[in-house]
Amino acid sequence: MTERNKLMKEIMAYSFAAYDWNLYLNTHPNDRMALMQFRKMTEKAKELKKEYVKRFGPIVAGDATDTQTWTWVSDPWPWNN
Repeated sequence: MTERNKLMKEIMAYSFAAYDWNLYLNTHPNDRMALMQFRKMTEKAKELKKEYVKRFGPIVAGDATDTQTWTWVSDPWPWNN
């Protein structure tokens, strides 16, 4: 597995965990431990996404920050294998 794929898998895992905590918190809003876990997973996912974009390019169109060219259309896209 390439470094790119490993990093994307890690992003997906932390994003899924954050979403799962989000769902739990919808029914348990006063659970402080769950809130801490949600924040931890969210921050880790953000860090990994930032690293991915820096190394491999945008994940979503909003990540395209180059002011000279529209890098969103550059191949390969994250879902292309």
